[in-house]
Amino acid sequence: MPRCERIKKKLADYAVGRLRGRARAYVSSHLQSCAHCRAELAALERTAALVESLGLVGAPAGAWEVVRRDVLARPRPLRRPLRWAWRLAVGAVALLLVAVSMVALRTPPSTPLRPLPVAEVDDDMRAAMEHHLSAVWASPLADEAAVGLRLAELEGG
Repeated sequence: MPRCERIKKKLADYAVGRLRGRARAYVSSHLQSCAHCRAELAALERTAALVESLGLVGAPAGAWEVVRRDVLARPRPLRRPLRWAWRLAVGAVALLLVAVSMVALRTPPSTPLRPLPVAEVDDDMRAAMEHHLSAVWASPLADEAAVGLRLAELEGG
C-alpha cells in the first residue's frame, strides 16, 4: 500500500502525459499489477473528460474587481531587512569602536628624561629635591634617585 500512495501522487501527471522516462515506466508497471490504482486512474480520466466537455467559461462580470480588492485589502507582511546589510552595519560599528578605543587609550609618546645641568639647579630646587629624597628614602627607588642626583652634582661641579 505505501507504493500505491506514491503512485497516486503521480497519477494526475501520468493521465495528462507529463511523466517521462523512468517515472512513466514505474507508474505503468505498477498499474499493470494494481487494480485499485487503475480504478483511480480511470476516475481521473473521467473527471478530465468531463471538465474538457464544459469548455472555457468566462468569469462573471466584476469578478476580477472583487479579487483585486480582496488582494489589496490584505495586510502586507513586514519585510525583513537584508541580513547582509545588518552584518555589514554591525561590522562597521565594531570597527569604529576599535578605532575609537585605540585613539582614546593611546598613550602620548614619552619624552626621554634628561638630567638637568648642575648650572640650572638653583638653591630652591636643590632644597626641594633633598626634601623629597628624605621623604621617600624608604622607597627602593630612592637609593637610585639619590645616586643619580649625586652623580649629576659631581659631573657638573
